[in-house]
Amino acid sequence: MLVDLGIFTASRTCRMVLVGMRHIRARSICPGRIRGLMVEFRRERFLAEPQGPVDPKNEYRQFRSALRAAQLQLAGEKKMMLETRRKNPQEVAAIDEAINVLESHILTLEDPFFIEEIKNRIFESGATAAAALGAVINMVSRQFTFENPSKQFDGGNRHFLKDMNDMKRRILHFLGLKQEFQLPPGVSIVAASRLTVSEVLALKRAGVRGIIIGESSDTAHEIVMLRAMQIPCVATSDNRLLRPRKPVPVLLDADIGYVVLNPRRNIRFIESNPGDEQRIWSKTVKLRSGEKCQLSGTLHFMSELTPNTSQAQQIGLYRTEYQISEAGELPPLRSLQKQYAAILSSPYQVTFRLFDFSRDKNFLSHPLIARNPGLRGIRFLLVEKKVLELQVTALVRAAEETQKKLFVLIPYLSEWYELNAVRNLLRAHCDRKTPPIVLGGMLEHPGAVFNASHWVDELDFVYIGTSDLLSALAAVGREDSSALEQALLSDAFVAIAGTLKQMARKRPVTLCGELVGEPWAISWLFGLGFRNFVLPTLRLPVVSNMLGALSREKASQFVRTLLKLPDSRKRVEKAKHLALGILYGMA
Repeated sequence: MLVDLGIFTASRTCRMVLVGMRHIRARSICPGRIRGLMVEFRRERFLAEPQGPVDPKNEYRQFRSALRAAQLQLAGEKKMMLETRRKNPQEVAAIDEAINVLESHILTLEDPFFIEEIKNRIFESGATAAAALGAVINMVSRQFTFENPSKQFDGGNRHFLKDMNDMKRRILHFLGLKQEFQLPPGVSIVAASRLTVSEVLALKRAGVRGIIIGESSDTAHEIVMLRAMQIPCVATSDNRLLRPRKPVPVLLDADIGYVVLNPRRNIRFIESNPGDEQRIWSKTVKLRSGEKCQLSGTLHFMSELTPNTSQAQQIGLYRTEYQISEAGELPPLRSLQKQYAAILSSPYQVTFRLFDFSRDKNFLSHPLIARNPGLRGIRFLLVEKKVLELQVTALVRAAEETQKKLFVLIPYLSEWYELNAVRNLLRAHCDRKTPPIVLGGMLEHPGAVFNASHWVDELDFVYIGTSDLLSALAAVGREDSSALEQALLSDAFVAIAGTLKQMARKRPVTLCGELVGEPWAISWLFGLGFRNFVLPTLRLPVVSNMLGALSREKASQFVRTLLKLPDSRKRVEKAKHLALGILYGMA
């Protein structure tokens, strides 16, 4: 009888030579950076030893025992996930998906038809428990197979078939036909063309720190499990990477989607902290030439904050609207005040952005936003003044309760009258007991940047929302990432950067957005003269790593090299190449 056995091995048949290869682009599944030794994960087929006459009662008894063990294993894995969710409230969505996968597996193993069919095959045909299990799995699988292999089945059926085979491997293990996973000495990264849910969990138990997997659907159960386990992982279809001839030293940078093979020893590479360690929200980075850059992260939910921290850090942007995303309605004033007071009482210095409802964040399902996509941020708040008044009242009362300085940011600020309206409302709610209020404006399109140059003195600080600004420059939606990248390196942005640098002589200017978290983008922005950035919190380590490898001279050369190219598409390609060279010694 042939059975599947997962092992770690180096393929002897692969003729691809990795010598000389350095950088391979991949798709990030779960962010993180790992340095270690990589081997291939391969699933072999082995011949079981011949057996004598089969005793049906004994075989069925062994099957029920293995089935029960598999069910207990799944229950234990579910319990582990529940504990992980308790310790990582910021990852609730990803972990809940993984819990749903495990629950579906438990239900599969409790299916009466499934158990009865295996029992019939053991007693009626004299099959072994392993053979009966394989036959039933194959029978069920054939019911979901169609003639055209390119369109065999939809996503749900595909997941079901993979899960059934995963169940088979679990039970075979408890029938004594499969070994526990053990990583070879020194190995911490595994490359696999495909994995199952149980294999992901087994690799985690074995101590794997990084995984390179073949291209897979974002909704595949094994991908769901990888995200829940917070294992740095990338997906690629490059067989040179999936089938190394021997163990290979690797830098797995899932933050930017790159794998560096046989890296130089002097490469600057900062590994990610394990997922259960305290999150860093801000960092001051010193460059090689002595300049300093201030980086800070973004907060979406209060549950992301670590309650037992004693270290004072800065949170550059609290996107307050996400707190009501699940409720779909505004909380009472007292509840909102309590939330803000809890944050102000923490060691963090937080910039509270006023509600930024928009078409893609219409958490109130407001009909005006649905009809008018341009009605967002402060524009919406001035139309629905009750919403603005509720939040301002809660913020001011929370500041008075905690006696902490309050940092307030106006979203999508475009005109002076919008600033004046918010400023007057704050003054109306303040008295002698109110601590100082620091008021800033978030400029998110070219018109706002040029308008603000006339009244920037009336602000305490300025944020530049790069996602919307670049979207306006490129005349595309925010979801078109390639167009936004080209817009960032365009001559139009260089012209706007000149206006922003003049503005920075009067008030602090901070750039924020998803794109700021890219190493090549931060190199470009630093070279243009910017020093303060707000970016996704998980991107802080890789960006600080990039800045630490830069100097003023190298950044200036970076900008000059790109400006020599007239085509913005070629600028993006060149920028990414140069950034990799700075990070990993490619240049």
